[in-house]
Amino acid sequence: MKLNHTILIWVMFIIVLISGCKKDETVLIPAGPFANGAFISNEGTFGQSNASVSFYSFAGDSVRNSIFAAVNNHPLGQLLQSMYLINGKVYMILNLSDTVVIANAENFIETGIITGLNSPRCMTSSNRKGYITQWGSGGNGEVKVVNLSTNNVVKTIGVGTGPEQAIVANGSILVCNGGGYTVDSTITVIDPVTDEVVQTIKVGDNPKEMVIDKNNDIWVLCYGYIKYDGSFNIILETPSKLVRLSGESFQKTGEFVISATKHPQHIDISKDKSTIFYGGGFGYAGIFAMGITAAAIPSVSLVDGSKFFYGFRINPVNDEIFTLDATDFSTPGFLRRYSSQGNVLKQYTVGVAPNGVTFR
Repeated sequence: MKLNHTILIWVMFIIVLISGCKKDETVLIPAGPFANGAFISNEGTFGQSNASVSFYSFAGDSVRNSIFAAVNNHPLGQLLQSMYLINGKVYMILNLSDTVVIANAENFIETGIITGLNSPRCMTSSNRKGYITQWGSGGNGEVKVVNLSTNNVVKTIGVGTGPEQAIVANGSILVCNGGGYTVDSTITVIDPVTDEVVQTIKVGDNPKEMVIDKNNDIWVLCYGYIKYDGSFNIILETPSKLVRLSGESFQKTGEFVISATKHPQHIDISKDKSTIFYGGGFGYAGIFAMGITAAAIPSVSLVDGSKFFYGFRINPVNDEIFTLDATDFSTPGFLRRYSSQGNVLKQYTVGVAPNGVTFR
């Protein structure tokens, strides 16, 4: 009896010890320095290796610049076109370096690189595969399919001219064929199971970006097309538009002309997915807000109609508006925070030519 009692005490002690170890392991895992905030992609100057990433901290209401170079002791590369965040990793798409550099989102330590690209633009993912849009050569737009376990390109899919943003909608990959230096007016639909093109949808000229609303409908921002002669005089111009597609059939269900002569490049959506925001780009002042049930395009901007923003994004937690000012493309630009009502809150200095925000 005494021996059994002793054994029982030791068993209980071991169980408590093991349980204590498991509890300590859970509690003591620290968050990384970039766990709670937003990454700012700074494009950099054409032809120079000064692309960079800044980090805005929600807790500190402050910005740290050049975090990739500081952590990894080497520059990021040339022309940071966009960033994509998935499974704790940040994918930085470098247009002129023809690569995607991968880093751990918590500490920004470099973990890999994707090569074999030609003018990459944007990225999305499905079924453990990455889909990277690229302009390619000779006007042949493509999507590179990447095995995210090995970072190897496993397939190339031909799409339209100058593909830009790609998103996942209703189990499919949708690609905006932005026209590049010419014109395209289509969305390419890819089946991520077979990685084949299954549908091509006609929208407006040069679609750039898309968002999905609370009804699962897809809103496409179409930049329009501008053609110049040898002296840079406009000889042809088509209007910018917002086009709504059914989230089930991808057929067009609505179209709104934004302007015959002004051409926004970016679109985003509110936290509750009921308000569309659009603006940004060369020669387009202000950020506009439009409810998804509105009958017409708004006539007055929500955010400063006197400023030309290189990019913007909506904070998905509180609907604050983060705008980006590229200044002269050779010196540091600015991040500005606006309230959801369009009032300026604060300005921060970031890297050269900031063009996008990726929220954590």
